[in-house]
Amino acid sequence: MKLILAAAMTTAVLGVAAPVLAQESQSKDGVYANLGWSGTDTQGNMTQSVTGRVGGRWHQYFGVEGEVSGGIGGDSRTFGVGTPAQTSLYTKQTLAGAAYAVGFIPLGPRFDILGRVGYGASKYDVRPGAVPSYNANENGIRYGVGAQYFLDGGNGLRVDYTRQHMGNLSDAGGYLVPGSRDAGVWAVSLAHKF
Repeated sequence: MKLILAAAMTTAVLGVAAPVLAQESQSKDGVYANLGWSGTDTQGNMTQSVTGRVGGRWHQYFGVEGEVSGGIGGDSRTFGVGTPAQTSLYTKQTLAGAAYAVGFIPLGPRFDILGRVGYGASKYDVRPGAVPSYNANENGIRYGVGAQYFLDGGNGLRVDYTRQHMGNLSDAGGYLVPGSRDAGVWAVSLAHKF
């Protein structure tokens, strides 16, 4: 009787554990896509964009991804407050794109932290107060960290922060980035694994 009871309990435990173990060992390889919001902060001037990403992941730790962003909102700031040279400036990122190498650290079957490094470019619409508007372009290295959590086998959420080094900046008016040539980008997106 004890043998039958032990066999029944073992079968029950294995019956419950098998799907869990199978889920734990599901491959993280394959194609993925993200769609969401990103905000680019350039010295306190926040522009907002819709950002889409497509990537591929291999051997659960490595991947590559490309992203494209289209501007949906800009921001204004004022230079030289209280001086005769006081100028209001409106800036909007109109288009951006980048390619990245991505490293993943799985912390469970549904949760990963990630790091990425790549190269990209952006185009800005710059409108200084009394001066005609113009376009500024930049390109340079990008690097960042993030995390993603999948609610089920294929759909989840991703948040990340990317630092953009605007090493090659074409800003005829000199208004876009008068000091540091770095920008911080926060992003929140829906994630999908195919």
